[in-house]
Amino acid sequence: MTEVDSKLTKEERRKALEEAEKAEFWQSVKALYIPFSLFIACCIFAAGVFLVYYNEPAGWGFIGTTVVIAISAFIALFRFQNKFRAKGIIPNREDEKIGSKEKAADKVGGAAAVSEEQAK
Repeated sequence: MTEVDSKLTKEERRKALEEAEKAEFWQSVKALYIPFSLFIACCIFAAGVFLVYYNEPAGWGFIGTTVVIAISAFIALFRFQNKFRAKGIIPNREDEKIGSKEKAADKVGGAAAVSEEQAK
C-alpha cells in the first residue's frame, strides 16, 4: 500500500481510481493522436503548398487546416501528463504482480552480475 492509499478513505480511493482510469484512457488516446495528427498535418500542408504554388485559392484553406491540426496536437502534447500517475495512483495494479516482476528483475540482474564476475 502506498503513502497515498493510506491517507485516503475507501470511497475517496475508489473515486481516485475511477478518475485515474479515465485519465489513463485519455493519455493513451493522446499518445495515438499526437503522431497521427502531425503526420496528417504534414500531408495536408504539402497539398496546400502544391495548390498555392499553382495559384489555387483552396491551398490556403489546406494550410489553415494544417495550422489548426498542428496546434491541437501541441496542446495535447503539453497536456499529456497524467497527474494521477505522478501521485502514484495507478489503476489495475496489483501488488502481487509488481512484487513478482521486481523479484524476476532482481534474479535477472543478479545473474548478470554473477556472469560479469565470472568473465573477469
